[in-house]
Amino acid sequence: MTIEPWTRPAFQPTGATATAMLVVFADDDVLGAAPDLQLKGMVPAGSPVAALDLRGHHHADGPEWMDGWRGGAVRTIAERDLGDLGRLDDAKCCYSVTVTVDDPRDLTHLQLAWAVAAALARQGAFAVLDVHAVTWLPGPAVADLPADRPFVVQREVSLTAETTPAPGFGHPVHTRGMVKFGRPDLVAGVAADGIEHTAQVLNHLARMLAEGHVLTPGQLLRFDGQRTLRVEPYEPGGAVPEVNLNNEGLLLV
Repeated sequence: MTIEPWTRPAFQPTGATATAMLVVFADDDVLGAAPDLQLKGMVPAGSPVAALDLRGHHHADGPEWMDGWRGGAVRTIAERDLGDLGRLDDAKCCYSVTVTVDDPRDLTHLQLAWAVAAALARQGAFAVLDVHAVTWLPGPAVADLPADRPFVVQREVSLTAETTPAPGFGHPVHTRGMVKFGRPDLVAGVAADGIEHTAQVLNHLARMLAEGHVLTPGQLLRFDGQRTLRVEPYEPGGAVPEVNLNNEGLLLV
């Protein structure tokens, strides 16, 4: 089977770095001393295999590092996405899968990262954290991902709508995960009745950026013939809240 690359038909170079990171949890070491990930036929030709950084982490060797990925706010999301966390708490091993590339003209680095996570899941890993989108997937769901599936931005980027409004700003609505494309995350502040429409707008813009488009400060964006948004740098302070993007950001006002 030939796997087609996820393309960026509107690619514009920016010099930015794109990175994907997945943390894959297992009951114990599922690879052994001679790992064979069996990626043949699972990634497109020309995938940036040299950029792949796959590391195994045993809890006994570094409990703080491993526990950091299953505690705090990440744990709350794990409860939402995975349910019972008993197995996650008992896991003795995890794997970090990182692929970092400069200004990618396609998204084969993402296909490679997910292919490695799927291979680990087929070997017995049971949960996968998408670090930049801050979402979890059960291992079997990752193992069953078709290698030839089409690109869907909502699988790579998450949307968060904060339930508590910030004074003078509104409810923060923002993306997470745009660093996978070497693009900034998007932030907006809206009234409660504007959250749904704003989420649709951010999904649309996230897809554009994933395809290679660029948004620049000062740019005006018109939606539905009635709503105009201006692009500004996202700089927390004053009325603009800190949403902890762990990435560069753009504010839509």
